[in-house]
Amino acid sequence: MVVRLFVLERGGLTLDVEPIDIRTRQNRRAAYREINPVPALQLDDDNRTIITEVPAICEYLDEVAVGGTSPFGSTPEQRAETCIRLRRMDLEICLPVIAWFKNDPDLVNFLKGDRIPTPEAGLNQMVMVNQPLDLLDDQLEGKTWLCGERFSAADVHFYGLLKMVTMQFAEWVLAPGRENFLAYWTRLEGREASKKALKPFPSKVVAGS
Repeated sequence: MVVRLFVLERGGLTLDVEPIDIRTRQNRRAAYREINPVPALQLDDDNRTIITEVPAICEYLDEVAVGGTSPFGSTPEQRAETCIRLRRMDLEICLPVIAWFKNDPDLVNFLKGDRIPTPEAGLNQMVMVNQPLDLLDDQLEGKTWLCGERFSAADVHFYGLLKMVTMQFAEWVLAPGRENFLAYWTRLEGREASKKALKPFPSKVVAGS
């Protein structure tokens, strides 16, 4: 969802899209891994360069976009601030939540041996997430977005990674009590691009300026 949301927020992009169904493990089949040995989201540019990892894909799209507004910022200082916030949200909150999710024993059939769930790690992982969430709640005091009044790629990354998992599994991330954080999440939910990004892209995407 992160890349869809980034494209919609960024604008200035025209893409051909080929869906890959991870539920049927298309990303782990030979045809896919001949192109990309890592079973992850990929972008194939006009020069047949394979780009993987969500942040790298978003940065690439930001560079090749024509028009639109860069969610990374328009100055070196803004871009640095965005990267700092994105990195911290990714390491301190997003990745631990995803690790917690993957340790659910009910996912054994879905993972099919790609990962061995460790349910007993779940409690520690929840603590690891709740601590930076408490800090984030404090840091959002008086702010609209992660970078103050400037909506950025850090907000895109944070919401895009957590939206689906909080909808179905990690509702505890949105537990009552963190008023600043919950107000921030409500603002993210209310963005038009956030609503559109919940649906898969068609085979051709034209994101306007």
